[in-house]
Amino acid sequence: MTKKLLAGLLLLIASTAFEAKGQALSAYTDYRGYLQVFDRGMFYQAEYLPVRSYQVGGNAVAYIDNRSDFRIFQNGKANMQVNAADFWYQVTNNLIAYKVGNVLYVYDNGQKKILSYYNDGVYLGDSLLAWFDNSNYLLNIYYNGRTAELESSLLEKPKTVKAGPNTLAWVNQSNFFKIFYHGQTYTLDNIPPREFQAGRDIVGYVDDYNGYFHLFYKGDTASVEIFPPDSFKVGWSIAAYVDNLGDFRIFSEGATRRIMPDRPDFFYVVGNVICWGYNGDFNIFWNGNTYVVDRFIPREFKIGPNGVAYLDASNQLKYWYKGENATASYESVLNYALNGDVLKFTVGTNTVKVFYEGRAY
Repeated sequence: MTKKLLAGLLLLIASTAFEAKGQALSAYTDYRGYLQVFDRGMFYQAEYLPVRSYQVGGNAVAYIDNRSDFRIFQNGKANMQVNAADFWYQVTNNLIAYKVGNVLYVYDNGQKKILSYYNDGVYLGDSLLAWFDNSNYLLNIYYNGRTAELESSLLEKPKTVKAGPNTLAWVNQSNFFKIFYHGQTYTLDNIPPREFQAGRDIVGYVDDYNGYFHLFYKGDTASVEIFPPDSFKVGWSIAAYVDNLGDFRIFSEGATRRIMPDRPDFFYVVGNVICWGYNGDFNIFWNGNTYVVDRFIPREFKIGPNGVAYLDASNQLKYWYKGENATASYESVLNYALNGDVLKFTVGTNTVKVFYEGRAY
């Protein structure tokens, strides 16, 4: 049964605005164990005692403090939520989900809400949160500030569920393959796919009848290949795969293109970025264009939604971001990480620095 939620357009506008605004948040614990937060060029000391754990989202930092209290730091201040005994939490770009015992909460746009008192299986994306309610055998979803029923009369939770930033794909107990997207539920098949992946505005899957490779994209479904790909990955409205002939292909802006007539040494898809190595070149596909990032394939690298950070052949920290490759540090780097579009790294004697929008802090 197809279900629609009100104000779906408002979430589309909000999520588009968030993506345009970018992810400008990072956090780290200093040499004393105190939690420091970087937010658009400003540093804040969130805690004056060592914290037990923390997670960075797109617009907030969630953490458990020294007293085992769960707090959320947003807009320059920390807000107490609950005591973190028998506790679980997870952070995404827009939502924070947490459980105290069996009670499921969501923190959205500065507000805490109780979603369920008895649940099993929590599936969190940037803009949605789904769960199976054990008290009434319902698969429910929180989306755009509201809750809705996805499926009822279930004896147990779905067989498989995968949450993308704004998509939810699952196989129910009757083996139907379904997708939730922008307030609507789509039934794609009555048998489980061989494999599937959920991204933003896109779900890729291989059916188990013909072995066709399909893409669900912005509400429409199409067969992309009549043979199953060797492998595929999806991101934010993009996908990359190696077809049955070994060609490397990319799906972007509603169309597929062959990038090269050979399989890459590796490839990854994160956010708006497709990154791969081939014949000694380190490559990126971003915003419809292909770039050679370096004539050197680094041993390790970190991929963000709009770029990639890596140590080059001279062991200098580079950050390729939205078409420009900048040197983030000429000093020897102990470690580094990307939180959204913000690069943080450690140099010297546990000195943490941040590189954001072409500037080091």
